[in-house]
Amino acid sequence: MPVTLPALTRRDLMKQGATLGLGLLAGQHLHAEAADTRKELWLLFSDTHIAEDKTHIEREVNMTEHLQQAVREVLHLQEKERAFGLFVNGDLALKEGLPGDYTSFVDLMRPVRASGIDVHLTLGNHDNRDKFWEGCEELALNKKLMPQKQLDVITSAMVNWVLLDSLQETNHTPGQLGDGQIAWLNHTLLDLPDKPTIVMVHHNPQGPVPPGGKAVSGLVDTEALISALDAHPKVKALIYGHTHNWEVKTKNSGLHCINLPPVAYVFNKERPSGWVTARVDAKGMTLELRSLNLAHPEHGQKKRLEWA
Repeated sequence: MPVTLPALTRRDLMKQGATLGLGLLAGQHLHAEAADTRKELWLLFSDTHIAEDKTHIEREVNMTEHLQQAVREVLHLQEKERAFGLFVNGDLALKEGLPGDYTSFVDLMRPVRASGIDVHLTLGNHDNRDKFWEGCEELALNKKLMPQKQLDVITSAMVNWVLLDSLQETNHTPGQLGDGQIAWLNHTLLDLPDKPTIVMVHHNPQGPVPPGGKAVSGLVDTEALISALDAHPKVKALIYGHTHNWEVKTKNSGLHCINLPPVAYVFNKERPSGWVTARVDAKGMTLELRSLNLAHPEHGQKKRLEWA
């Protein structure tokens, strides 16, 4: 089921005291009439871990304040350069995906929507589908692409985005796509326009774990996912979160693997929390880290990814 917080219209903003719902847009086609079609700006968030209690502290971080800072920075950028959309790649909620967590999350993202940006969502292992619906009742009225899965396809002038759902069990670390979703992905990639395609999923790819080694903490069916992606040359990048660590690698096949930083807290205090801008052009994509700690040595770091 695609999940989008749509940009708010002037009419929406004039509804004083009205409850704002979530809109679902399946197979979206984005058009920017006055935009420069030679380049598109997309915004990437992950792992916000928002609690109903906006004063809640986790790992010495107030997650609400972190998200508020990221939103302010997006609004400042939006004044100079219009974004085509913003993605939040899973773990929207604190730990167990409580209804109030999502109510707070939606409230905190409202300024982004008011600026004219659609906010596209995936779910992670700290989210809960049923409680998500409970916290955002309007979603239950919309049709699903796959039962119990949050999937989305967004096509713009320059790029396709495919959003997957790796939530296996709430508050359980590993994730899984499942055979049905892998099959759906294959069919979807075949049908998409022949342009660079970026696949997004919450859990990180992880190789086989040797006997006696650490338990799997990433995507259980990583091999099946990578095989599906490698079978479609139009797929240029895989974006994921989950590890709370900013990192960009390129596989021998040419597939770019992008691990987004968390908006919330890091597991290693030396690593940056923050968000990423992605500027897509005909030949590739330029990523820029926007660390919430402006003094962090990696703040403003750019990674250029060429389409093979």
